[in-house]
Amino acid sequence: MASHKSLFMLLSAVTATSAQQYKLVKSYDRSTNFFDFFNVRDRAFFNNLGYSTGDPTSGFVDYATRQEALSSGLMAYRGNQMYIGVDSTNTVPINGRGRKSVRLESRETFNGGLLLADIAHMPGNACGVWPALWAYNMNENPISEIDFVEGNGWTGQAENTVSLHTCGRCTFPSLKGPELRRDCDLKGCEGLPSNPAGCGVNGGRGSFGTEFNNGGGGIYALLLDTTGIRVWFLPRNKITSDITSGKPNPSLWGTPQADFRSSSSCNVGKTFKDLTIIINTSFCGAIMYDYKSQIEGYPQCGSAPGGSCNAYVGANPQAYKETYWLFNSIKMYK
Repeated sequence: MASHKSLFMLLSAVTATSAQQYKLVKSYDRSTNFFDFFNVRDRAFFNNLGYSTGDPTSGFVDYATRQEALSSGLMAYRGNQMYIGVDSTNTVPINGRGRKSVRLESRETFNGGLLLADIAHMPGNACGVWPALWAYNMNENPISEIDFVEGNGWTGQAENTVSLHTCGRCTFPSLKGPELRRDCDLKGCEGLPSNPAGCGVNGGRGSFGTEFNNGGGGIYALLLDTTGIRVWFLPRNKITSDITSGKPNPSLWGTPQADFRSSSSCNVGKTFKDLTIIINTSFCGAIMYDYKSQIEGYPQCGSAPGGSCNAYVGANPQAYKETYWLFNSIKMYK
């Protein structure tokens, strides 16, 4: 894929997180015309790249063009907030393209720094919903991906899943946390990977889906530097004054939700670079590698004629009224 203009250079190593003084270098918000900073990637774009389903993850989704997204209200400014939603009105045949949605990819890339995503609402739990806020090296030199907000929306999941994905590199032997996965190697990047979950951990309750929304949302922080990758979640009622004053200090935020330390088993700075920010909501697709177990927490997902995830998503538009993102801002510091 085409290379992207670098947003800012890789940060030099710091001896401690608290020693770093972060300065704002980019703010994606209403006042700066948030959507102008993103490409809207539609079905035709992915078809041209060889993805016959119109989605790299084989989802039952029909990504809209920028014009479609704006005219239909799937992408809109609501006051000072940015709304990114899905079609919750129309039924879709099981052999159709999938449910309309929006996929945004940042025009600029980053190689390190501190990203703060202030999210008022994320897609709520519903059958087939697969929302993600993530970063990917589109040049694939090397393949590297950071999923810092993601989950299976139909399992009743209330805990965010943080994951890293690579090809032929990166393990984190000292990584700790719930649902622990230490090997980032997909193991089969040119075909069907045998380790699609990658490496990572789960966060606490209320950090994902409907429970996240019930708590008023919050801020996700991603820190990438030569010492590693760290992800924090600060619920709305626990956002610290350093953040609200524009002087973020990660040392005040407590234990990260995920802490991937650079070491001889993974040079983070050389592996995770030239990253594009991606915001999308898909349905069903590649994440359904264990469909039977994944619908145990959401049995109605198999209730539509045909019993499949696609069948339910297509037949029940009303189930997706809460399937939307509402951002206050995304800010980049270095």
